[in-house]
Amino acid sequence: MHYIRFCRPPVVEQGRSGLKTLKLVLTITTDLSDKFLCPQGPIQLSIIGAGAPANPQNGPVPINLTPQNRPIWRAGMRVLKVDVPLPPQPIIETVQVRPTNRQLAALITDDISSGTGAGLILPVFADLAPGPTSHICFRSLRLPGETATLQVEEEMGESMARHVWDGGLTTACFVANMILGHSSSTKASLPMLANILQQDHGPLNVMELGCGVGILGLGVARILGVSSQATAEKSTLLMTDLPDAEERTLANIARSADQTACSVLYENLDWNDGKDGIFGPEVTSRAWDLVILSDCTYNDLLPQLVETLSAVHAHSAQHSGPSNTKILLSTKPRHSDEKVFFDLMSEDGWSIQEEVKLPLPFLNDEAQTVEVYLFSKS
Repeated sequence: MHYIRFCRPPVVEQGRSGLKTLKLVLTITTDLSDKFLCPQGPIQLSIIGAGAPANPQNGPVPINLTPQNRPIWRAGMRVLKVDVPLPPQPIIETVQVRPTNRQLAALITDDISSGTGAGLILPVFADLAPGPTSHICFRSLRLPGETATLQVEEEMGESMARHVWDGGLTTACFVANMILGHSSSTKASLPMLANILQQDHGPLNVMELGCGVGILGLGVARILGVSSQATAEKSTLLMTDLPDAEERTLANIARSADQTACSVLYENLDWNDGKDGIFGPEVTSRAWDLVILSDCTYNDLLPQLVETLSAVHAHSAQHSGPSNTKILLSTKPRHSDEKVFFDLMSEDGWSIQEEVKLPLPFLNDEAQTVEVYLFSKS
């Protein structure tokens, strides 16, 4: 997959005539920003604005802002600068950049997880209000049913820190289609996971390790709220990571607060503490039905990660009797040494109950997959 990115915050400049121009600096890279998109043919981009409605009770007004000299991304490019004339009215509050060709654009979760070859490039959105959050952009995908969306903020620029990564994004889209979609084959690929997420006999407690910006955890919370309001209202999703992830995760929790029926919380968790069973009050407050993690097997702390997972399992057993904690892992294989994680899991008593390989949409690149595993512990 490739991601359209803002290299710096969009800037609105006012000319002598009083007309305003939106200045954008864009790039298109992989999730880790280690490769620029190098297409065989030129890719046209569209600029879509959302304007403030005349009646506040109405939704934002979509406006096609694409200039006549349409922006085009070509092979060999690293940066694309675009000047966009803005209309006097309505005032543009949000801007979106996406491929003009619908087949290339990832607009709905099914584009990414269907394996049809669509969803090759993820659009980017940004609010234009100046201020301390001007360096923030966001991603938005419609969930199955066309009414609900999943939105997650990330930071601008090419750095891989505080960005959406392929593993979490693809798994969130897969789970959305498994729970909310109509494909029986998707449900059949991970039936145990589907049963866990669709259970209606009580609260569901889910914890995420290494949540990053929170694409997978917030995706699960959003999906639970759409699929079963009653179950979600009794459920808890706790997102955990190191302190430098806290600000962006909390911002994303706040952004989706009115869209997630379950209780979504955050707590710092260092695996060097977790391996010894040293947890904060939120982790120790309940037993955990499911622990989720994505894009974490590239870490140098794999032994500590595995021991933390086992410590959570042991805590859950002490909290509520025999533990049935399951682990949902998604990873995009990048290095052969990641296989050590699976050896460590096996040595610690974890076994794979079900698994699926999800093909990633790709454009003029090698085929890649995201692997999803459900573990249980004997």
